[in-house]
Amino acid sequence: MTGEAGDRRRAPDRRKSKPDEPAAGPPLVLCPHCGSMVPAGEFCGHCGAHLTRGSASRRNAFAAVPSEPVVHLSIVTTLFPHLPHRRGGAFRWALLAGSVVVVILAALHLFAPATIAAVFMLPVLYLLYLYEVEVYESEPWLLIAATMVTGAVLGYAFTALTGGAVSGLQISGDTEGNLLLAGVVIPIVAQTLMLAGPLFLYFYRSALREPLDGLTFGAASALGFTLATTLTAIWPLLTGPLVGTGSPVDWALRLLSAGILIMLINATTTSLVTASAWLHRYDLRRAGRGWEATLLATVVVAVGAQVILGILSVVVSDLVLQVGIRAVAAVALLMYVRLVIHQSLLAEGAAHEIGPDAACPECHRIVPTMLFCPSCGVARAAAKQTRMHSATTK
Repeated sequence: MTGEAGDRRRAPDRRKSKPDEPAAGPPLVLCPHCGSMVPAGEFCGHCGAHLTRGSASRRNAFAAVPSEPVVHLSIVTTLFPHLPHRRGGAFRWALLAGSVVVVILAALHLFAPATIAAVFMLPVLYLLYLYEVEVYESEPWLLIAATMVTGAVLGYAFTALTGGAVSGLQISGDTEGNLLLAGVVIPIVAQTLMLAGPLFLYFYRSALREPLDGLTFGAASALGFTLATTLTAIWPLLTGPLVGTGSPVDWALRLLSAGILIMLINATTTSLVTASAWLHRYDLRRAGRGWEATLLATVVVAVGAQVILGILSVVVSDLVLQVGIRAVAAVALLMYVRLVIHQSLLAEGAAHEIGPDAACPECHRIVPTMLFCPSCGVARAAAKQTRMHSATTK
């Protein structure tokens, strides 16, 4: 009797599932928006619609960072969309610390170091972002050369050629000529040059086909261009005395405007156009896309914003008002970029497929691999693995 009981205890538990039986996955439900059978969850894994709220546009959950609404002011989650939300804190603190350093250096009349800190802040952060997310490890130097380096070279050449003409018109008092050149011609040509590097990748690297690729290339090119134009314009200051003269408040406003606001404006206008261009090639169902993300709309917004700001920079002489106008423009353009990113990520870019279970890079839950995480709703195209995550999983 004792032997039989021992044999029963050693025998496999018949109540447990056999090892070779596949684990049951989540039940399938019909998405009312795209008509696909998808795993049950908060979001449709195919079209990204919010299943529990019945919202296809899901404006309450930004497709790149579902914990934020679409209308939300955030530089990091807008221009660094591949960065997981949990890793964005370091970049936010770096941006804040850099701004504080600029103000402190300006208060100490160290205007040259403050200028260097201001103009290099966003470009350096963007290079760190590209390194961190491991998106373009196969050919990083080509991509950086085609975007940030090309933008910097074009920016230097452009400023060297046009700087003398603008100064001559200002000295001669030709208001109409200055308004036409500095307010209309220069902004349009500058915006075109910022698009040169990304468009090269568009035609010669067709494998990089996702809209977020276009956004990344556009932002990098614009940051390189703005860095070069700013350094070229203020080079006499950098080669002058270490301790300068002038109002620290005025210098702090000028440097924060050049280092953050103008950088953001150029990065957003350029990335708007490039993201839309990549979306035009990527999206398989253009009929379901809003007009805001069309190529025509983004070009009109980008060029229009540059021209309006160019004219106002000539007409408005008050420094505080200029900074306020640029701040409002930067916020509005960031909101528009988020809308374009959101619509781009919701675009159907692949055939309906339910892949194997895997950890979501954003929420880390084990879910079926699909275009969107059924649990948190993040777009897989935006949720990339970072170097820190790779190191911890090895």
